Amino acid sequence: MTHRVVVLPGDGIGPDVVAAAQRAVEATGAPIEWDPHEAYGDALLAAARAAGALLKGPVAASGGGRSPNLELRDALGLVLGVRPCRGHGHDVVVTRMLAGDLYAGIEFSVAQAAPLRDLAPGVPADAAVALKPISRAAVKASAAMAFAWARDHGRSRVTIVHKATVMPATDGLFLGVARELAGDFPELTIDDRLVDAVCHDLVTGRDPLDVLLAPMLYGDILSDVCAGLTGGLGFAPGANLGPACAVFEAVHGTAPRHTGRGTASPIALIRCGAMLLEHLGEDAAATRLRAATDAVAEQPPAGTQAQLEAVLARL
Repeated sequence: MTHRVVVLPGDGIGPDVVAAAQRAVEATGAPIEWDPHEAYGDALLAAARAAGALLKGPVAASGGGRSPNLELRDALGLVLGVRPCRGHGHDVVVTRMLAGDLYAGIEFSVAQAAPLRDLAPGVPADAAVALKPISRAAVKASAAMAFAWARDHGRSRVTIVHKATVMPATDGLFLGVARELAGDFPELTIDDRLVDAVCHDLVTGRDPLDVLLAPMLYGDILSDVCAGLTGGLGFAPGANLGPACAVFEAVHGTAPRHTGRGTASPIALIRCGAMLLEHLGEDAAATRLRAATDAVAEQPPAGTQAQLEAVLARL
């Protein structure tokens, strides 16, 4: 069966690294039909919903508005971000809730925040304010998907990351709802840890971690920490999953200083390609592409084309 996959090259280095990922996926022999789109909009959303899979390059945020990356996730009903980090002796997966948290974009300037001081007298008169909505439904959806992903991918432990000691209402809800679901996954060891302790353990290696489940902001920061430990942002892939659609995109941004120079690493997007193949049920092709890319990532040559050719040679 041929799999239809929507493609959004994105901005900056996006077109170069996405093209490299497409070539690497094609080289596995998996039957893929690409549906390219040049811009974010209604046509892209409709195509992604119909296909159920989107390979996406980084998209630059315009000044003053909400990030199109966040809008895309909301529009497609994506609930869980998955960011595997392997290399240099580390193998940890960061999963994060994609709804709410401080990325919800509910912010108030100093002037706008004035009415809030009646509800929260402790807010200083010169303070801007951001709200952190954490809903039971969003936590339940993301936690259930994270636990299922860990189980289905042969992982054994999931650590819930939080700061409920300081934010018992929001992080406490996140921790409590995730804990309620733990009994549905007896195959897993499910524990929890404060986010600062997780950062310490990642850097020191004192307690090897397996899969992390975090709210959006903590997960974003932790995935960059893990990327730094495993080779850098240029090597870090990601997937955003929902009930009916999945988007595969690297952790890195548009890197405009590298645009058109042929120096950007395509490793992250090629690894996204392996995640895409796995999602499509092309497990053998995914395993081959992942092994080839991991081998090249150990000692990558310089340049986009050279790294792609090294992966193709391994395949």
